[in-house]
Amino acid sequence: MKKDYLFVYGTLMQGQHPMHDVLSAHSQYIGRGWITAQLYQIRDYPGVVVSDKPEDKVFGELYLLTNAAVLQPLDDYEECSAAFAEPHEYRREQVEVFISSAISYTAWVYVYNHPVDSARRIRSGLFKPN
Repeated sequence: MKKDYLFVYGTLMQGQHPMHDVLSAHSQYIGRGWITAQLYQIRDYPGVVVSDKPEDKVFGELYLLTNAAVLQPLDDYEECSAAFAEPHEYRREQVEVFISSAISYTAWVYVYNHPVDSARRIRSGLFKPN
């Protein structure tokens, strides 16, 4: 049986937004990890752009989805479901998530789907809400 994982790095992390409760009700927390990407401040929330540079790290949390149907309300929250006009603000794609230098998982992540030219890069790779 295929296992679905989700990596979150912003408002879906613990203690950030009520939508985290939806995620946690249908998942098991695996632990903290990182992806190879760049993090940007979009408005009062972040967006990631996948990178091929190993020094570009975005930190967040990895979850094993116990009910993959939870992706539908999360897609709605991230405005990338069919209910939203194209182009979507985010797209859900699979990336490699590292929980150590030797252990990684393939997980879904919400990738920012617009240009980031005017956005401020969060060089620490860690989103901290205001």
